[in-house]
Amino acid sequence: MSNATSPSLDVRHAVARVIATYFLLHLETEVQKPDAVLLEDYPDRPVREMTRTWIEQVRNEFAIAKEDKLPTENIFRKWCQINGKFDYDDSGLFGYNQIFLPRVLDLRDGTEESRERFFNHTRTTFDNFDYEKQGYTVSFFLNSEGNMRELLREAVRRHLPDLGKEAEKMVLAQSAAFQTAMYEYFEGILKTALAENVRLLNGILPESVAEELKRNGYVEPVYFTDSAVIFTDFEGFTQSTEHLAPAEVIRRLDTYFSEFDRISAKYGLEKIKTIGDSYMAVAGVPELHDDPVRAACDAALEISEASQRISAQAGPDGWKIRIGIHSGPLVAGVIGKQKFSYDVWGSTVNFASRMESSGAPGRINVSADVYAEVRPYYLWEERGPQPVKHLGTAEMFFLLGKKAQKRT
Repeated sequence: MSNATSPSLDVRHAVARVIATYFLLHLETEVQKPDAVLLEDYPDRPVREMTRTWIEQVRNEFAIAKEDKLPTENIFRKWCQINGKFDYDDSGLFGYNQIFLPRVLDLRDGTEESRERFFNHTRTTFDNFDYEKQGYTVSFFLNSEGNMRELLREAVRRHLPDLGKEAEKMVLAQSAAFQTAMYEYFEGILKTALAENVRLLNGILPESVAEELKRNGYVEPVYFTDSAVIFTDFEGFTQSTEHLAPAEVIRRLDTYFSEFDRISAKYGLEKIKTIGDSYMAVAGVPELHDDPVRAACDAALEISEASQRISAQAGPDGWKIRIGIHSGPLVAGVIGKQKFSYDVWGSTVNFASRMESSGAPGRINVSADVYAEVRPYYLWEERGPQPVKHLGTAEMFFLLGKKAQKRT
């Protein structure tokens, strides 16, 4: 408010003192409630002791002696009845009391500092409130404030008729600012929650897939004709980790897989999942790739180098990686309702897994289809026909590295 419209200090003190007497009546009723009620929502807080401290503070701040007569009507009881959400006698209002005390002091002082103290108490109380347990909504809080505002206006009119509209405007102005502050607080919570949900969703699903899910509520399966699938696995992983603490196993896997994630992103691959010590990524899904097979081969070579580097740092306990690649068509989509998972299916995926399991430690094993498509760009070691579990035999090749580019 500007100085021209701000209530005088006398008006402020008179209005605040009237409301303080109602608050004091409520606190003295509150402190008499049994522990089962008073401590229900804050079992670990010294609620009764703090309530007694507030009683003394209100008396001191507003010069209300013990022999002074308090109102006969408990507007906090009436407030609970209007809200209809809880019964006054069976509910402890500790959280609301934390907010209401600085509210009365702000009515009295009317400074930027008193208003900020009031709002800070409000934000802190809301931060520590269990909304899910209590089942409260934003509209409930806003409506509750509207109900309390009208009760305070009625109390001011009854006790301070000579002050007229000036006293009511003072209550209205604070209530409007309070509701705005609450709205902004909850809007901030909502924006933060939405941003976090988007971040988590984009961490689980490819961005385009996440957008489709948000837009439609579901994701249509897509058939991709040109893709390349990479599988990695660590040789003898189970035996090599038997002597390691679980936390150390997770730490090491995180080191490897974080580097694999970086490399996959570098070459435009989409990480699909990890299962234990196995890592799976796909090129050409869900975004089309100009050359998915070369992207997969380049990524595999760098993954192999990164794995050797990380393993060397671990010494004799370093893990040896097997990598397999196969190319071809597949189907991609989202499964699950509570926990979404973007996955790929088809014989291409199964055969890529067989390329990994049919390989060798420290080597990149690829199918004949991969070799035929990118043969001129890389160095190879022919393996000839090799047994494939449940599928007979298949031609396989070890990918050794890139061919040196000729200078022009």
